[in-house]
Amino acid sequence: MNPINIIGMGQGKKDLTQNHLELIQNCDVLIGGRRHLDHFQTAGMEKIKITGDINRLINTIKDLAPEKNVVVLASGDPLFYGIGSTLTKHFDKNQLIIHSNISSVSAAFAAIKEPWTDAKVISLHGRQKESFSFTSLLDQNKIAFLTDLQMTPQFIAAGMAKEGLFDFKFCVLENLGHKEKEKITWFKTLETVINQEFSQPNIIILINTRTTNKPEISHETHLGMNDSLFKHSKGLITKSEIRSISISKLKLIKKDHVLWDIGSGSGSVGIEASFQLPCGLVYSIEKHPERISDIIQNITNFNCSNIKVLNSAFPEGIEEIKTPDRIFIGGGGENLGNIIDTACEHLAPYGVIVINTVILQSMNTAIEQLKKNNIEPTVVQIQISRSKSMPFGDRMEALNPVWIISGSKKNNTQGKT
Repeated sequence: MNPINIIGMGQGKKDLTQNHLELIQNCDVLIGGRRHLDHFQTAGMEKIKITGDINRLINTIKDLAPEKNVVVLASGDPLFYGIGSTLTKHFDKNQLIIHSNISSVSAAFAAIKEPWTDAKVISLHGRQKESFSFTSLLDQNKIAFLTDLQMTPQFIAAGMAKEGLFDFKFCVLENLGHKEKEKITWFKTLETVINQEFSQPNIIILINTRTTNKPEISHETHLGMNDSLFKHSKGLITKSEIRSISISKLKLIKKDHVLWDIGSGSGSVGIEASFQLPCGLVYSIEKHPERISDIIQNITNFNCSNIKVLNSAFPEGIEEIKTPDRIFIGGGGENLGNIIDTACEHLAPYGVIVINTVILQSMNTAIEQLKKNNIEPTVVQIQISRSKSMPFGDRMEALNPVWIISGSKKNNTQGKT
């Protein structure tokens, strides 16, 4: 079996070594993108252009490799979001010879003279537009985007503007490494990017201008923080011990979950949950205007950048927000049944809903409504007592018992039965 040489082109033919050039000149079959193949005009060489049909390409290489000397050209570094990564999944690695080269990301940061040890690299090649969460950029220092014909600089700028991400310097590098066509442009506003045209290929670098003067949190954060750290009115706060258990019931297993915190009160549950969702988003939904100032103050105090506040009576305004993977209901009153119905309807498949209540009738309502929506409820009753000092010692003071009702939505849930 002949070896398959996979050669990274770096930023172009000028980055190829003499060994690379000899392998290419002596091969029987040269495979690569059109712009890479155009660099080589060796007589007798068969050229195969890489298209979107990767399975067909894999089968072609498997048919040719036993009898012919095959070389595959890759953009940048073959194993950095390149064709080399794909080939390692379909061929014996002992058959592959990988020739690394300069990646597009390293070349981009070198071009703008910025270190990139702290950069997040995101490839948008072939991704669906709706699948990308721009809130995942909130706490990043530097970001490099590998774009394609659909996921363009304009798309990225528009998505950032929609989420209010205006604290980034925006750089577009077009035709990087091409002596005549290379163009590097810094943009002061996202609107300018949205209204601009760019040539392919291009790469985007974002640099957060807020990171050097980001406000410090005045205290350490953890689950079940002391209630006194939150501004709240008339004791309307999910107590710290209950908060910890409720958040555990939400099962925040992915960093990019979307959480609806309905009846947010002081916002304490949403705030502590947001610490576990650095790439996700929390919607703090509260209908009472006087409580909104408490929520905003608490968000500011804890420097939370992934929480959005909605001053509305649920379900008003939810048509414009993202589908939730998790829902917490800490309030509802006489409308609790309708709130649970609507929440279950919008909850993503396999999503989790958690409902807290201190009222017996509300516990019954929660159980019944979840069952109507094909969600099997689990009920936990929590009784917390805290020590309180007395003249000659301590005594225990009980808090109101709380029922925590939770359940997970099935994939085939179609609303109420």
